[in-house]
Amino acid sequence: MAADQRQGQAGPLQGVGRTKVIPAYLYTATAFWGISVGLLSVALPFRFQQLGIPIFEYGLTIGAYAGGMLLTESVWGILAFRLGRPRTIIGIGSVVGGATALLAFATTFPVFLVAEVVLGAMGVYLAPLLRWVALSQGGPGSEGSGTGRWSSVFGLGIALGVTLGPLIFVAFGFPVVALSSIVILAVAVGAAAALPWSLAALPAVPRGRSLGLRTLATRPFLAALGLVIIAFIAMTFQTNFLQYYSILLFGGTPAEAGYVLGAGRLVSLTAAFGLGTVVDRWGAGRSIPAGFALLVVGGMATWFSRSYDDMVAATMVFSAGIGWLSAGLLPLALAAVPRDDQGTAIGVFGSMEDAGLLVGPLLFGAVWSSYGPRSIFPVVTALAVVGVVASAVAAVRGPRASPPGERAGPRAPLREPD
Repeated sequence: MAADQRQGQAGPLQGVGRTKVIPAYLYTATAFWGISVGLLSVALPFRFQQLGIPIFEYGLTIGAYAGGMLLTESVWGILAFRLGRPRTIIGIGSVVGGATALLAFATTFPVFLVAEVVLGAMGVYLAPLLRWVALSQGGPGSEGSGTGRWSSVFGLGIALGVTLGPLIFVAFGFPVVALSSIVILAVAVGAAAALPWSLAALPAVPRGRSLGLRTLATRPFLAALGLVIIAFIAMTFQTNFLQYYSILLFGGTPAEAGYVLGAGRLVSLTAAFGLGTVVDRWGAGRSIPAGFALLVVGGMATWFSRSYDDMVAATMVFSAGIGWLSAGLLPLALAAVPRDDQGTAIGVFGSMEDAGLLVGPLLFGAVWSSYGPRSIFPVVTALAVVGVVASAVAAVRGPRASPPGERAGPRAPLREPD
């Protein structure tokens, strides 16, 4: 208990450590984790094409990965403030590496399915913890900036991964892509384990404390979760299917698909990094409809594209919308959540992201299989329109603030975002 209390308090020296030491480890772990994920995500559909596995089964596999995350990310959120220990971080990371090794040599749909479920369930274990540290380490009034920076760094890692993945795949094959992912994951796990957790001011977790789920059942939080699901369903249109429609409809190549996805990630991370301060200034609720509006424009522009260059331009607009939303959705969800419940809240938030990642591939895969590849363009546009309307309604109603002293931030209440 004494250790937990020390962990939950930040004195003057700890404040210096938080400013100068923690970000280096935090963002190193985040960037290398993103590279590891990006390598696998971009190369997997090419592996399915290489093995002749149907696109519907690819959609099921991606859905299984998201389903694994959906089942466990809330649990990792509940446990988040207990995971800040090197042995725990390294032990779970070893399981993730083992699942990636299984994926490296899989050649049948059932094996891919099992490996992806394990990767989804275990690979997300650090997400709630690292996101909370990023959101809170800058202090009150910087939640949008902290969230945007974390998303930007993760996005930069993804961008590098999805750019390099097709090149490695073409040159050396999928097993080398997966083994490279394991090596890079080891760097991420090592950086997370080396983070000075005694300076991180994690909230104390008293024994026997409730999970806080009842506290989270508020209208603002539930409305934010609905927006998250919509955004992440829409996001899978680009992240999981551009590799297909860019080749089949616009005459691209696997390497070009990697470049476009990498460029899109760069646009997303630039938007998230730059617009985090806008979210802090305007308030998350008033910022989010603009992000969904960019998804509408990007979806429609892809729908009416007549050349590869048109598609690339539309992809960049869509990516900017994803970046904008990534900086605003989490601060909106946490606006009225007490600090001690934020680990659980971030886990639930992540589970809703996972729900979107689960539904998206199944939805777009089924529509593609039934009505052809172009049919997914009006579907994603309609989803984005729903997001604009729903977020505008949520912004008008606005979240209620929690009592002073219970808001986010390690030492003081957050500024009201709306």
